[in-house]
Amino acid sequence: MTFGQLIQIAILIALLSVPVVVCFGIKKRFRGVKGFALAFVISAGLMSATVIVLWLGYDWYLDQQIAPLDRNGDGVWTPDEEVTWTKEDKRNMDAYFGDSGRNVFAAIIFPALSAAYSLAVVTIYWLFTTAKQRQGKHCSTRRSSGTPQKRGAP
Repeated sequence: MTFGQLIQIAILIALLSVPVVVCFGIKKRFRGVKGFALAFVISAGLMSATVIVLWLGYDWYLDQQIAPLDRNGDGVWTPDEEVTWTKEDKRNMDAYFGDSGRNVFAAIIFPALSAAYSLAVVTIYWLFTTAKQRQGKHCSTRRSSGTPQKRGAP
């Protein structure tokens, strides 16, 4: 496994854990619909922003790699210039022109998917913790009946 693949796996794990971490932090400070909506918006925003920043960074990198390929600076890649390109230059050029799918994914599809994923995870987390809190309150009210009990009595 290469270093780049390890970085991609780490980014994926971090992205998948964003809604849970956000919910954990928000649930302590905000309750109800306000907290739920805030957790959803923050987690979807963080997930989308991460991918969009990575996309823009890679797009900038490709621009930096493609700019020097126009050797005479006239804005046109001539066959004479193309002969001087290395394999890496050709690979960068292919990535530069074949990136419309990546642009659509990063700008449109991924934010929609991250919103759906965030909504699902935040809903599950909110329901689970709310049910757990209610169960804890229910059990604690049943134990205290208001009448003192003898030690050892059920």
